[in-house]
Amino acid sequence: MPSTKPPNDSNQPIRPDAVEEIRGMLPSDTKLVARIKPPTTSNIPFQDPHTSNATLARIANRVSPALAAALPGLLAESPDPDTALLFFDRLVSESAGIIQLLNRHNFLAHYALLVFGHGRFLAETLIQNTDLLQSFLREKNLDRSLSREEFHESLARFRSRSFETDVSLLLARFKRREYVRIMLRDVLKIAPLAETTSEISALADVLIEEALREADRRLQHRYGTPQHLDSEGRFVDTPFAILSLGKLGGNELNYSSDVDLMYIFGDGEEPPNAAVSNREYFIRLAQQVTEILSRMTREGAAFRIDLRLRPQGGEGELAVSLSQALRYYASVAHDWERQALIKVRHSAGDATLAREFIRSVQPAVYTEQVNFVAIKTALVAREKMQKRRQALEHSQQNIDVKIDRGGIRDIEFLVQCLQRVYGGAEPWLRSGGTLFSLQKLHDKRHISGKEFHDLTSAYEFLRHLEHRLQLREGQQTHRLPIAERELRILQRSMEGYAPGEDRVDDLTGVVRQRMSAVAEIYQRIIYQQQTRRRHDAPDAEFELRSTIEPATGDHSNQQILERLSSDSPLLYQIASRREPSSQARKNLYRLFSSALTSSERYAAVLRHPAAVERALALFESSDYLTDILIRHPQEIATLSEMGTVAPRIGSGYLFDNSVLPARISDPAFAYLASSPASYAEKLSLLRQHYRHRIFAAGAKDITESRDVYESLGETTAVAEDAIAAAYTIAGAPAGLAVLALGRLGSGEFDVLSDADVLFVCDEEQNREALTKAAEQMMQALAAYTRDGMAFPVDARLRPRGGEGELLVTPAQLDAYFGHEAQAWEALMYTKLRPLAGSRGLSDRAMKATCKLFERFAADDRFAHTIRDMRTKLEAAEGSEKNFKTSSGAVYDIDFLTGFLLVKQRIRNKQGTLRDRIWRCSASGLLDKADAAVLDHAAELFRTVEHVVRLAVGRARKWLPGTEHARRVAEKVSSQILQREFPKGLEVELNETAIAVRNIYDRLLTCSAP
Repeated sequence: MPSTKPPNDSNQPIRPDAVEEIRGMLPSDTKLVARIKPPTTSNIPFQDPHTSNATLARIANRVSPALAAALPGLLAESPDPDTALLFFDRLVSESAGIIQLLNRHNFLAHYALLVFGHGRFLAETLIQNTDLLQSFLREKNLDRSLSREEFHESLARFRSRSFETDVSLLLARFKRREYVRIMLRDVLKIAPLAETTSEISALADVLIEEALREADRRLQHRYGTPQHLDSEGRFVDTPFAILSLGKLGGNELNYSSDVDLMYIFGDGEEPPNAAVSNREYFIRLAQQVTEILSRMTREGAAFRIDLRLRPQGGEGELAVSLSQALRYYASVAHDWERQALIKVRHSAGDATLAREFIRSVQPAVYTEQVNFVAIKTALVAREKMQKRRQALEHSQQNIDVKIDRGGIRDIEFLVQCLQRVYGGAEPWLRSGGTLFSLQKLHDKRHISGKEFHDLTSAYEFLRHLEHRLQLREGQQTHRLPIAERELRILQRSMEGYAPGEDRVDDLTGVVRQRMSAVAEIYQRIIYQQQTRRRHDAPDAEFELRSTIEPATGDHSNQQILERLSSDSPLLYQIASRREPSSQARKNLYRLFSSALTSSERYAAVLRHPAAVERALALFESSDYLTDILIRHPQEIATLSEMGTVAPRIGSGYLFDNSVLPARISDPAFAYLASSPASYAEKLSLLRQHYRHRIFAAGAKDITESRDVYESLGETTAVAEDAIAAAYTIAGAPAGLAVLALGRLGSGEFDVLSDADVLFVCDEEQNREALTKAAEQMMQALAAYTRDGMAFPVDARLRPRGGEGELLVTPAQLDAYFGHEAQAWEALMYTKLRPLAGSRGLSDRAMKATCKLFERFAADDRFAHTIRDMRTKLEAAEGSEKNFKTSSGAVYDIDFLTGFLLVKQRIRNKQGTLRDRIWRCSASGLLDKADAAVLDHAAELFRTVEHVVRLAVGRARKWLPGTEHARRVAEKVSSQILQREFPKGLEVELNETAIAVRNIYDRLLTCSAP
């Protein structure tokens, strides 16, 4: 798209060829730096000048005088000079070779400081991959973007040099490495916005294609190539394609976008002797591709995959045939689903199949008849999206640059509306990218020159701002920070992007001004089109007014009330009350709306009016439980059953007597594991029942305010039963034992926890077959299906972590524990306990830990080593608060009790934090006063962490950021603990942590040599 900015605009990107041109005009790096008088450190906006100046002086003594002279000037231009300096200090401490490289090529220090100063996300990547600096010098690849083909070649080279066998980890690492180069081109203003997002999108396509190749290779090895009969009666290979939508579909992916995908396969009947049907093959292929891309590794996940834009959304199959997809969009799909296809394109797999789908679906997307009905549909959808966030928005003052009025989403929505209105008659308007589409709409005079300029300028500014926000921590965030320091860092990173200004003095004001201008254009264009519509077609079915119509949601709520008044007077009374808060009322109507999508769901809700009333407490306090109930209204029956069924709490060891299958105490889990149902049906039933049990457990926590250890005991029991069911689904293989570690091992498994397990195998059995059985167990629990997943299974706590074999033998454990295991592993294996499989193998594995414990009980430096490890974990989080790793938090209690139990050779080391604390007290290792303080702290931290997970629907490191969620966390924690927090919950946590750290320091210092 031609630039509309004047040549002297500071936002104008540097021409790619200008980089070498400028470099050639300058003297060598060292001479250039030496000739420039460096500014004093007083010009650097350090947050902590004393510490930072000391660090800078230390670095200056290690590097060349020329580089030392250049550093203050580079830091003065950094958005976050404190963080940049800390990471640079780590970089030059890596090796003498790094210092020599930076001394010879000072511009590499500039690149490093740019990466470090824009956030920790990629700073850690560069620290761990310092060879990237050599590649910038060797390949000189910052002056141009890489094509899809070049990414393919680069990935092939990277993979050939790597010994990594975990494909998910390899793809995640490659992505982060490439992000460093893309980010440098971005912040150096070498690449314009469209080039940056296009390059990220091309990289994503290559990673998706690699995941598909790996998944297809595995499945073909097992089932052969899927085939079908063609029109001439010949068997030919059946094609499969991955389509991208959303930002990836528009080639507009940002640094932390969700990736919207759709999987389709070709039509045709498979051969009679096929191992599995084509449908089953491609659904499994879709599952494996999604798992490879989205599985969390130590480098993070390659991408967060969102499959909800597929036919029938979350209720639909993961992969659908071409004819099935086309029928759906032609006759069943909602209008917003068709609108999403504006951005659909081929990302991986068979390009011919993808082109056929895109060509055939166009009439459903673009039609001359849609006109203003399409705009109305878009406006209604937009209202719904805003309403879903209304409670969040009214409680926070900071701006969301994506969804707030006049934000990124408004611009994208406006473009898509105009494309749908005019794209039927003018096919040239059909394109995915927002900036490109704006250019086309301007060329066709559907928007004016000023509107085009203002929208394009605002969109580029807001997207650049979105990128800077996401580069800070690598998270999907769009909201301006509240903290003054973070806002100042963000403001410095945006210098040069505000039109006409090199420096931004009031970022919030500039953002409000840009978004206000967009909102005005949005409204004006819509009304201009309405005026034309009335003039051209006075009988139009839809009319936009000069003021926004009453919210559609209110009208729908009135319709729901009218329906309930005749169907269920009791529910009508509940829905008509004024007592529920706005949060609870909103979620109540969401439940009714969801129930009305099918007669079965609606009937389930009508049968349980008392349960609906009980659900109001969940709607007020728990996003996690609310989402389950709204997605699955039939779970309302669970609230009616509460109190009538006694849960199994605590752990019963799930053993055979050398040959019998694992015992499963839950009859439903036992039935589904051994039923004659298909494998896919078993996975579906397992997920449904796990969700049911977890929902029931969480609901009791909110409505009955029960003790946190009772709650964690129940969720642990649910996880144990699910694992035992997965063991049976995998064939209950002889010669395999499954043991628990981590929170599952201690009986404190929480909602949204990973299950840490250890697989132990018999030396005499077929190791390859047992490995496949273990992998099948993990897939049965963690694979993504239409019913979601049960929970992630993590086997990386095994000897040598991810580098070691998935299965270990008792003899290997014995040898590892005797010579290689580290001190922290001695603490970790105190939580080892059997779950399922061979009793004899489990006993041998447990016995092997005795050698580990005895080895460190006799180690005089055990306490010192433990303190060092604890300090490193605390430092890794920086100044951020954390329920686990902060000073005085859970890890202090966990490390201290584990150390005492090992050091003093206490035989029984298992149990919850409370169990371990009082076992230490009973053994004389803790006096009762200290034990009481630690018990109080452990209960507080565990309770608040659990309540926060229920409140916000995800595992958080600390208290939630929104006012409503914080109020809920404090209120529910107070009810469970039966005590008030006069100074507030956060102060209570902080004061408790200080008391814990005092005990930790006193006891571990006394134990150190």
